[in-house]
Amino acid sequence: MRNIITGIAMLLFVMLTLTGCETDNKTLLTDDVWTFQNMTTDSEDDNIIALVTLGKALLTDATMEFQEGGTYILTSPLVEEPSTGEWQLIGEDQLILDPDGEASSTSNIETLTKDKLSYTETFVDGQMNTYKVTTTWTR
Repeated sequence: MRNIITGIAMLLFVMLTLTGCETDNKTLLTDDVWTFQNMTTDSEDDNIIALVTLGKALLTDATMEFQEGGTYILTSPLVEEPSTGEWQLIGEDQLILDPDGEASSTSNIETLTKDKLSYTETFVDGQMNTYKVTTTWTR
């Protein structure tokens, strides 16, 4: 009888421990489709602000689906064909997006939860000043 009680206690401990674990970032990315929320910059350059505003407008109501095989699909109501490419996580906080036929980008993940994805890319402008662009997606 004592072995049965010990076995049940161990089983309960293992079940509680496993269900209490946080989901890894890959699973959080691929779990469902993301909807574009916002794009911001810390730049004070009017041209960069205008480009980010244009990017924000083009992504309005866009969705992003990270697939488990390492590909992604970006769909925007303003573009007839979806954009596709490959994605990769480096560690827990770097996201590489490699669009088909375009240059890849590396972002630092600021927030990744079940309901929110936010990542920041760092760029250099024509005067060699760095600036950041943060993109946010929600579910």
